[in-house]
Amino acid sequence: MTLEFVSNFEFRASNLDSMRKVIQYILKFLSIAVLTKYKPRVVAITGSVGKSSAKEAVFLVLAGSFPGEVRRSEDNLNTEIGVPLTIIGGKEAKRDIFLWISNFFKGVKLLLIKDKNYPKILVLEMAADKPGDIAYLTSFICPDVAVVTAIGEMPVHLEFFPERDKYIGEKANVIKSLRPGGAAILNYDDLAVRELRDRVPTDRSRIYYGFEAGAEIRIDDFSYEVPAKTEEIEKCGMDFKIEDRLVGASADFKINKNLGLPTLYAALAATAVSRAFGLDLKDAAKSLEKFRSPAQRLEILAGVKNSIIIDDSYNSSPLACEAALEVLFKFKKNRKLAALGSMRELGFNTEEAHRRLGLKAAKIADVLFLVGDEMVFAREEAQKIGLKLGRDLFWFSGSKEAAKEVERVLQPNDVVLIKGSRSVRMEAVVEEISIKS
Repeated sequence: MTLEFVSNFEFRASNLDSMRKVIQYILKFLSIAVLTKYKPRVVAITGSVGKSSAKEAVFLVLAGSFPGEVRRSEDNLNTEIGVPLTIIGGKEAKRDIFLWISNFFKGVKLLLIKDKNYPKILVLEMAADKPGDIAYLTSFICPDVAVVTAIGEMPVHLEFFPERDKYIGEKANVIKSLRPGGAAILNYDDLAVRELRDRVPTDRSRIYYGFEAGAEIRIDDFSYEVPAKTEEIEKCGMDFKIEDRLVGASADFKINKNLGLPTLYAALAATAVSRAFGLDLKDAAKSLEKFRSPAQRLEILAGVKNSIIIDDSYNSSPLACEAALEVLFKFKKNRKLAALGSMRELGFNTEEAHRRLGLKAAKIADVLFLVGDEMVFAREEAQKIGLKLGRDLFWFSGSKEAAKEVERVLQPNDVVLIKGSRSVRMEAVVEEISIKS
């Protein structure tokens, strides 16, 4: 095989859906064989929001009790390609034919030579971008524990599903595929998730987590340490108590440099998983002291002009936006700025969701920057309650123009929330006003 042939093959394969299907089929075959041979316990995590944070928290808790025996999905390896790559220990190869060959070799090697270091536990994040995604993954992956984080009233990816119930049904596949004796970990506070209880097969347990009284793994009390100045960022964090009603125990938890309900829900999900594994509550608390949100998920950063940045630019949805604005609201001593990009893939909910967001954001932020065509609806709602264009309200078609204006308006000790869907690229605002390390 000459290099010229490989190069031409790579070019053609990148434009052929059939090649992706071939790769997908090979990865499925290898995954089935590896799972059958090594028999790891599998924790599958899905939801509309909160998957990645929950995955990191679950990994920390399990790795604390089973050091060196736990593997989690890296980055965005949560698709029909990414999940099998995690199982075989491969890497995202994209159009690199040599890396794909290396991945396949790793899988074959696991089958031919016993790897004594293969993980005993796999923590797998599963996304549902279109109908059939999770059904496909659970056709050959049967989890021992299934976590559903949150769905919300207006979940993302609805433009690819004919209706909301179909989307919820796709998520439910992770529960319906549970092994006998497995556990479904459900967010009690999210009504759509709570109602998945009826889809849990018999001989499987249910563990609810949340803040409401019906949750068995429940946060009883919590407080925020909110920084007022840049030099106080290192000291910010949350103290909270989690009660395990299944065994009548409670423990104090502390997470530093993280703020917001998404982090608290991630800690709850991880604690519920630890209960499914029979671990001690205090061990979970100790492990979660090391928790840090994944990059661009409510990450607290130092900004220029002695400002504070809440970088939540990774992605966006109505539920996630509401949680991010709640964090911004906690900054009582600072002028509050919000730079919000459009929320994509909402289907028929697009206009209503952006109008709701505009109204809520206008009530919390002192200055509001809106980016993207869909944010026109949010701009209209903000104007209705008194915000004025060019004074405390700004709209831009792209994030780069918005970044320049945010930097111009920024004053010392301001706190800036930055959030938006991936395609809007709100990280441009973060890059413009963050202090380069």
